[in-house]
Amino acid sequence: MIAPRKLARLPRESRLHKIALLLQRYELDLRSSRSIDLDYLAAIVRLLSTDDQLPERVRLGLGGPSLPAAAGELLRRCNELRHALLAHLGAAPAEWDLLCPATGELDPGGGIRLPMRVYLDSVRSPFNIGALLRSAEAFGVERVYLSPSSPLPSHPRARRASMGSAEVVPWEIAEPEVLSGEPGLFALETGGAPLEEFAFPPSGTVIVGSEELGVSPELLRRADAALGRVSIPLLGSKRSLNVAAAFTVLVYRWASFLTKAR
Repeated sequence: MIAPRKLARLPRESRLHKIALLLQRYELDLRSSRSIDLDYLAAIVRLLSTDDQLPERVRLGLGGPSLPAAAGELLRRCNELRHALLAHLGAAPAEWDLLCPATGELDPGGGIRLPMRVYLDSVRSPFNIGALLRSAEAFGVERVYLSPSSPLPSHPRARRASMGSAEVVPWEIAEPEVLSGEPGLFALETGGAPLEEFAFPPSGTVIVGSEELGVSPELLRRADAALGRVSIPLLGSKRSLNVAAAFTVLVYRWASFLTKAR
């Protein structure tokens, strides 16, 4: 790592960005239970405390001259300090820059799988693909179908958002024909039965449409010919949810119905 004296001689903005990166490295080491150089960390804190242009909460650093003894508290303080620095620099982090909680290795054979399937109809965002897979894994979906126009779960942003779920939940690229003969077919779309009134099937497939256009007319016709549509009643003025958030609400309700029926 760069010596504190050399760090102090860098241009101010470069120095603060470098310190933010160093703090992120400390966070990674603490999360992995690796030993860290507390003296170097203390030197960083002292360096920040001499910068009168920084807000007080940044200059106070990790809580004063004595660093927290507990690794968990030190990790949280490093995280708070890093984000305070980034906010001061006007560098708000993107979702994929965040250090997501470690969840350990996922067991492909572990957990409960329920007879719920989902068809993603032209979902365009890799982040949404990953978030949908994460919710699918969390609530026991047995298979995810992706239309050919959807990004692959192997996309870096999808993998990041899925937190390993892309390696656990069975998924495949499939044309709409995969839904042929599915009696338990329905769509998550506006204009349907309210979520709390919808009769979920004991086994079936829900169609989730694109962020921009929703479910395609062809697949809506197929859903309407089977079980129809389900909608989530909303109270706010926006009257819409992110597609991954909407799916999470729905799959929780469906999984609750199925587990109570077991």
